Amino acid sequence: MIALFLALAMGVASAEESKDLEFDLEGYYRTRGYMFEDLFAAPIDGPGELTRPGGTGKYMQQRLRLQPVISFEKRAKFTMMVDVLDDVVWGDNASKASTALFAGDPSVTGQSGLETSTFNVKRAWMEFDIPVGKVRIGRQPSDWGLGLLGNDGNGFDDLFGENHGGSTYDRVLFATRPLAIVEKAIGKADSGIPLFFAVAVDRLVEDPLSEYHGYKCSLDPRGLQTGDWVGGYNQGVDPEYDPRCDLQDGASNGPGADGETDQEHDYVEKRDAATRGDDWWADNQDDVYEMIYALIYKGDDIQLFGQSSDLHLGVYTVNRSQAETNSNIWIVDAYGHLRFNGLLLEGEILNISGETNAIKLPGGDGDNPLHKEVDIWGYVVRAGYEQSSYSAIFETGYASGDEDVNDDRFTGRALHSDYNVGLLLYEEVLSRVSAAAFPGDASSLASKGGVYNSRYIYPHIKFRPSENLEFIAAYLVAWPDAIDGAVIQCGDGDDEEICNTFDAKDSTLGWEVDLGVKHTFHEHINVSLEAAWARTTDRISLEAAGLNPDGEFFTLQARAAFEF
Repeated sequence: MIALFLALAMGVASAEESKDLEFDLEGYYRTRGYMFEDLFAAPIDGPGELTRPGGTGKYMQQRLRLQPVISFEKRAKFTMMVDVLDDVVWGDNASKASTALFAGDPSVTGQSGLETSTFNVKRAWMEFDIPVGKVRIGRQPSDWGLGLLGNDGNGFDDLFGENHGGSTYDRVLFATRPLAIVEKAIGKADSGIPLFFAVAVDRLVEDPLSEYHGYKCSLDPRGLQTGDWVGGYNQGVDPEYDPRCDLQDGASNGPGADGETDQEHDYVEKRDAATRGDDWWADNQDDVYEMIYALIYKGDDIQLFGQSSDLHLGVYTVNRSQAETNSNIWIVDAYGHLRFNGLLLEGEILNISGETNAIKLPGGDGDNPLHKEVDIWGYVVRAGYEQSSYSAIFETGYASGDEDVNDDRFTGRALHSDYNVGLLLYEEVLSRVSAAAFPGDASSLASKGGVYNSRYIYPHIKFRPSENLEFIAAYLVAWPDAIDGAVIQCGDGDDEEICNTFDAKDSTLGWEVDLGVKHTFHEHINVSLEAAWARTTDRISLEAAGLNPDGEFFTLQARAAFEF
């Protein structure tokens, strides 16, 4: 890897005589330590009896992120993003047993204990200028507004917490200033109005060339089911339909749900050689494309009522489709930002609507059990006052929930997992509870740390006694949106058919206090110490996820990073 970057740098240096190319290398190395007090439950009398807190857990993770950039006369550039030891845990985490006293090299594993890649090229794209705008092609980041929908996951600009994912798309994008084109066409001088329009196409799913329409069952020579492994074409064997595979296809309403098999439902194509066309490998029925249209006014340092101000307004529209599942989804996301004389007002609101048969949970339509109407909402609004030495911001947000994921309406989806709100309630507790509630094919419904099925308020203050030192305090409280009976429990006053018991007494999900201090050494060394204490209520099913049934949690987290 180092040799590669040195070669790139030397190659660029050899072209310095022409002054055509420039090489730049950005990135960071960070390590983060985690300590959780009483996060998990522990048995007293035997396995499964979660009756007391489970003590203290400690571990450390790391990441080296490299982003080399090669530019040509500021008219074209090529960019890569490479992650090395991405969220790899310090020490040997390869087994559940303790490491031997005379252990050798540390393992390359994440928090789960599963081995991960030491070197991962996450993004690579090129962009270049054309007479009417800019074109960007390749695997690239996507970021919009506050980051509720598109969040690149870069940097350390979050109030609390860490970015672990980021939005990455295989995309072709064209961006332009439409008013500048019109002004040039009519012979007028460029007014400089910062209005931008962008259109892009993303390729999300490529129809596999080695399987037929998602057929994912193989039987070994003894006739036994071997799990969700795609066999067939790549072994030189046609993937023919076998009714025995329906036994493991509960997501498609197989035996165990209503006693019927998939082949008895006309909404599932019979996957046999007789109905398969010769061009099955190229029909692209499984492909998922999305078209994106964005319009944004980005006024930085403009004059507003005689004051230097920032004003950003934009609309981001996405149309996503998949032929095989008859899915057609529209996403509309509006964002606004105003900074005026120390006052801050910004917000983002999104709606996801349409219809789909791609969610692998039974729906309520008898003719098409997988069919679902989609209507998802989310928003975040911030308002406050900022100065160089201090700031006070009030934040409120919302992510719609779903009372019943098995009916014909789908209304719940967490906000982006890298939009961090606090350290415990969303990031740890609800992420683990939702993961336990939606395993297997439904795992995509889990929150993964994002704001989930709730409304919240999150006031926070910052105090900066010097340019490189910052103290932060925040308070979080959240209320449930939809009572689903799996993640959010029912209470005495709830009237939800999905619930079998009504045990919850509290109206909130819980509350959390966050404290942090951040300091920068020599412009490049960034260190921080963050702590949080949370108290959850009986609205959250803690024991099902193996969490502390007392509902009290504490964490202390530290980070050291070198940015370059």
